Amino acid sequence: MAKMLVLSLLRTGFRGDIVVIKNSPEPLFRVPRAGVREILVKTDGPDGDDFWHYAQLWKFRARHLFETSGYDKILFLDADCLALRDVSPLLDEPWDIAYYPEPGSRAGEPFFNCFIAEHEHAHLVQPGVNGGFLAVKASHYLEVAAEWERIAEGPAPRTKFFTDQAALTRLVIETRLKKRPLHRADLATPFGYDPRPQDYLAATLIHLAGSQEILEKLRFMFGLYMSTFFFDPQTLLLQVLET
Repeated sequence: MAKMLVLSLLRTGFRGDIVVIKNSPEPLFRVPRAGVREILVKTDGPDGDDFWHYAQLWKFRARHLFETSGYDKILFLDADCLALRDVSPLLDEPWDIAYYPEPGSRAGEPFFNCFIAEHEHAHLVQPGVNGGFLAVKASHYLEVAAEWERIAEGPAPRTKFFTDQAALTRLVIETRLKKRPLHRADLATPFGYDPRPQDYLAATLIHLAGSQEILEKLRFMFGLYMSTFFFDPQTLLLQVLET
């Protein structure tokens, strides 16, 4: 998934540098791509379901692994994302923090609410924030990532659950930075809120949140990658494969 994500960013003309944080020693590319750097980390966390929660902590701990000076925006994407169009125009807009509010959700719901007290629940109109996307103006990035970690590692009025995105939801509610919520045209979720092809094919990014099956995600992602970048009305590739 990470390989297809990186290739999709490059093929759509992304102008930034790409950093892949991984725990596998195998390189994504046998021939290095310009502007793409891979950082190997050791993940010595717990096993089973606890490892999933441990892995999410790297979303904000990754700030210690690279230098942010000289950049305008820092964009984080889960590996199960794919770029169908250049994301650069979104990053050129004058906001401080961009995030993806899940359509129709509320911050008080279980996937987002472990840092929201019971007395707040009824009054919040903020949607829940998905933890698979976050973009921050570089001058605020370290501060935002540290605050995200502080909330996630701190006390919670409820049992901790989906801690990373619950903490991100809390952060978005409290921040005074200039906010930019994403819309369907920016990011679509084919396994979640946007199952119609005419919706997700028109988006800049897709995120395969909504499925826990790795092979299901890989098959869909591969098909969408190939149809986006190699389709032609004469089906030349199909003819070559069938020759």
